[in-house]
Amino acid sequence: MQAIVFANRNGNELAPLDQQYCPALLPLANKALVEYTLEDLAAAGITDVKMVISHEAKKIESQIGNGEQWGLTINYFLCKPEEQVNNVLSRMNIDKSTQALVVRGDMLRSPCLARFIEFSRLMPSKFVHAKMAQRNPAMMMLPAGWKHNQLLNWPLETTEVNHKNSVAQVLHGECFYIDSLAAYVEASDYVINSQEFGVKGRAINTRNKHKQLVVEAQCQLPDLSETQAFGAIGEYTKVSNKAMLSNAIVVGEYCFIEDSQIQDSIILPNTYVGPQLSVENKIISQDLIIDPQTNSWTKVEDQSLIAKSTQEATNYNGIFQRGVLLMLYVLLSPLLLTLFLGSLILKPRKPIVSETVINNEQQPVKAHKFNIKNPGFALLPQIWLVVKGDLNLFGASTKYQSKPDGTVTYGVYGPVQLNFNENTPIEEVQMVEMEFEQSKKPLYLVNMLQKQFDKSNAAIEFKS
Repeated sequence: MQAIVFANRNGNELAPLDQQYCPALLPLANKALVEYTLEDLAAAGITDVKMVISHEAKKIESQIGNGEQWGLTINYFLCKPEEQVNNVLSRMNIDKSTQALVVRGDMLRSPCLARFIEFSRLMPSKFVHAKMAQRNPAMMMLPAGWKHNQLLNWPLETTEVNHKNSVAQVLHGECFYIDSLAAYVEASDYVINSQEFGVKGRAINTRNKHKQLVVEAQCQLPDLSETQAFGAIGEYTKVSNKAMLSNAIVVGEYCFIEDSQIQDSIILPNTYVGPQLSVENKIISQDLIIDPQTNSWTKVEDQSLIAKSTQEATNYNGIFQRGVLLMLYVLLSPLLLTLFLGSLILKPRKPIVSETVINNEQQPVKAHKFNIKNPGFALLPQIWLVVKGDLNLFGASTKYQSKPDGTVTYGVYGPVQLNFNENTPIEEVQMVEMEFEQSKKPLYLVNMLQKQFDKSNAAIEFKS
């Protein structure tokens, strides 16, 4: 059975966060809002998903990808922002007799789709009108729901259905529309306090015996065993040893918190919080301090207080990694010399191919590679650019800079670098780059690199 997921809200009611996130990608306890619906769909046994998107469509496709990480196959359908569900379904040309689940993915509800689908299948000719916490949880089954799809239009309304072929289903749990900053905080608190949702990471010991503080990988944290903090901390985040975290805390990935006091607050990804700052009941996102209780905010110009922290977070492990790669580069010098001599013999006029690429600071740099067929070996000289900090070891191709805005990290090795050439259609390149960007699986590239080496049975092959 197919699911049709609507993620086409524009998010104006969440200002100023709508300038940084569309509702579907708004981080909630370090997971995009739409991911909770995708997890629920996977748990219900659905594998085929059509996602309806409009606002920030490219970002949604880039982050969510093809759905492989949830065991789903996701295809995308473009529509106008907050376009009515009936219009969208009509343009999809869906057979009116087809059974399908239609659900909104830009809101939060307790996991319930398996129960809803099971109940609906017991009476396929009746429209099942679901309710959760006296609210409309924005889900329906086709074909019985064709006459009631207005129930999924945004903004959602809870209306009574007066139809002889309808039946009500009351679902246990909570339902959050996330249609205000205060509702966003309420939903975040519910997720970190509830056992219904799987918050990413491992629990660490604190003085709070009843609530967990869940921490993702590659974090640098002080000793929190004597704090009362609970909540979630995202990957690659650094918290100073003198920082004080207390009560409900959500800190996103790639954050850097100096000697500050953070209490009952949400720090969104890529945010730097400077020293001597005391934050309570606030949302901080890059250069914004937001008070959800008064629905007011301040944009801070002083970058010593708060700022975007992508560079700071990236640098935590950079020095160590670059040092290791420098040692590797030295150890590879005999192999590099052998490759150069072999290329020089067969290609005396052009043993080295040089090109200008864009580094991760958006600056042009010279890159060199051996004029040999195997890309795994040919690209070895570019490890020097990794040692210098210009490129990552693994990353997007520097030949196809589809997003020259700092949102993509470029690397020496990637699926495009190892498999494609100048004759590959640009559409295929862009699709693979998008899939790779959202995968976040270095092992994926290591396995690909191994396959490249295996193709030649560990032999070095030169162009004739």
